[in-house]
Amino acid sequence: MGSNGAKCGALHFAPLLPNTHLRERVQDVFAELEEIWRELDRTREVNGTLTLAASTTVARYFVPRIFIRFHHYHPAAALHLIVGNTEEVLDRLRQQRVGLGLVEGHQRSPGVRLEQFMSDEIVPVCAPRIPDPKLRRAIEGLKSVRDLEALPLIWRESGSGTRGVVESVLKDSRVNPKKLVQRFELGNTEAIKSLVIAGLRVGFFSCWEIQQEIATGLGRQINIPGPRIQRMFSWALPSGELGGLPGKVYQFANSIRSELSTVSVRPLKEAA
Repeated sequence: MGSNGAKCGALHFAPLLPNTHLRERVQDVFAELEEIWRELDRTREVNGTLTLAASTTVARYFVPRIFIRFHHYHPAAALHLIVGNTEEVLDRLRQQRVGLGLVEGHQRSPGVRLEQFMSDEIVPVCAPRIPDPKLRRAIEGLKSVRDLEALPLIWRESGSGTRGVVESVLKDSRVNPKKLVQRFELGNTEAIKSLVIAGLRVGFFSCWEIQQEIATGLGRQINIPGPRIQRMFSWALPSGELGGLPGKVYQFANSIRSELSTVSVRPLKEAA
């Protein structure tokens, strides 16, 4: 920066001040503004590829919305999304194969820092019309959580965050896991929906993933007296400092958290 003026970004200023001391002070101000300008440019220049691992529900309902908004401000950034169950996501993070993770349900995990991100509720759902009269009577006769022992249930695979939370709440409610029917175990939520909608079984779903089916009459929430099955979606973070692109996406997602909960589906109302 020469003595005849100061440049800030694409602008050139020529302070015509007779006092040398004042001129030097003004030049210092412009020098500071120029540094701020450069810092803003560096902030805008976010690039690279984020490798993010997310469990099924989070990957479907939150990650796309987060990245669409992030990409609007940082078009040079790219995303590599790996979808798995909660245990698979945590394993990838421990092995440093991903920079950031989003999981369901866990309160603690060795070697990984978990931080709450968004609330969720898991609800039991059946078809509005059950062709099997025995199953229909069993659903209509539900009086407590322990009555689930008599129902044919469809479960997610072992390691699923949804399954882990449901099993934990049922155990706390003194439901005997050995008495629960576990003949059907599927690793895909959409496949479970298909069987439930067909009236073959009862399934447990996040309120985020079953809202549309209930709103359109394809599914019906079962109201069981007793504790609600609530959980948190959580960030899975490396044990050290989170910097670079993972840190920027993490900070950005947290800054639009209230917006995500507004545009996404809302928790289900109590079933009649």
